[in-house]
Amino acid sequence: MALNIKDPELLSQIEHLARVRRVKKMDVIRDALNGAMEKENSRKSVRELLAPVLDKAARLGTSSTMTWEEHKRASDEEWGEE
Repeated sequence: MALNIKDPELLSQIEHLARVRRVKKMDVIRDALNGAMEKENSRKSVRELLAPVLDKAARLGTSSTMTWEEHKRASDEEWGEE
């Protein structure tokens, strides 16, 4: 199946790389796609990125054991709104 590239700038870049590398245009496109796929496949998921932070937060526990009412009362006291 033929690939019809209508963007002249993109086509120019493909042709330039093909000339410099002395390969076919399809090889330039294939290499670019393979590189993009490798990069995409090596990316970590959000869950993997957050795992260390979530583990640390779980080890630290909560910073406050106050109920909402206790928190409100303490805040009112700090602001002089008893």
